[in-house]
Amino acid sequence: MTLTNADITELTALRRLLHQHPEVSGQEQGTAGRITDALLGYSPDRLLTGLGGHGVAAVYQGQDHGPTILFRCELDALPITEQGNLPHRSTVPGTGHLCGHDGHMTVLLALARLLSRQRPARGRIVLLFQPAEETGAGAEAV
Repeated sequence: MTLTNADITELTALRRLLHQHPEVSGQEQGTAGRITDALLGYSPDRLLTGLGGHGVAAVYQGQDHGPTILFRCELDALPITEQGNLPHRSTVPGTGHLCGHDGHMTVLLALARLLSRQRPARGRIVLLFQPAEETGAGAEAV
């Protein structure tokens, strides 16, 4: 199972959208909304929101019992001004995804896309989009 060129194009556009609209720890409401909207298109068996603030989790259930595997990424950005003139640079003054979290979120969304096409044979996979990673408060809150 692989991603198509169309998948890569759509995921790249989503990553750039996330990059343009960074939110610092505890303020990731818009980011969580964008992630939730994307996940709804990938048909998780369960979608949990509001975890530890703005956290989101998508659950993909296998047909047989088995282990649970969790993949985690971060929703928040840093209070740092982005330098440069990329067309998809941050539109939020003094805030940027210079930590790579926009890329981390996109990797998990790519996994969600693949899981929507083929569920695990057994067990379940949980994709967790954690809030407030940069302050350290998010993990405990989730």
